[in-house]
Amino acid sequence: ESFMNGICGIMALASAQVYSAFDFNCPCLPGYNAAYSAGILLAPPLVLFLLGLVMNNNVSMLAEEWKRPPGRRAKDPAVLRYMFCSMAQRALIAPVVWVAVTLLDGKCFLCAFCTAVPVTVLGNGSLAPGLSRPELARLLARVPCPDIYDGDWLLARDVAVRYL
Repeated sequence: ESFMNGICGIMALASAQVYSAFDFNCPCLPGYNAAYSAGILLAPPLVLFLLGLVMNNNVSMLAEEWKRPPGRRAKDPAVLRYMFCSMAQRALIAPVVWVAVTLLDGKCFLCAFCTAVPVTVLGNGSLAPGLSRPELARLLARVPCPDIYDGDWLLARDVAVRYL
């Protein structure tokens, strides 16, 4: 059990190191920002969770207990639940670290929700009605990308970032 906890701790540290080495670049396109951010936020933790389950030595014991024919000793669902919960808790360590590091970094969150900034509340609302809905979405989708954001006349990038 201590060995498996050590393996889970190493996977958690490895997931944080992988994220820090990973360079997150937002696509800055209205239809792709949320999907890209959700993929970065959810796909690696899912892989890490499955990897944590596979690396757990209790998987074979759980499968054997599940498929064991009922003999003199009846199957106890509480034992199966305990084994599964124990495996799931260990397997969740690395994904939780990945999600925490991703959200604390903030780039993924900023990319996902940049089109939800209420321009009329935060910025110069008198200029916002002059833009069509797709133009406004395209402009707001560029907020995470300081090199291509050209909407300072409508909403200062720093204000949008602080709001999010």
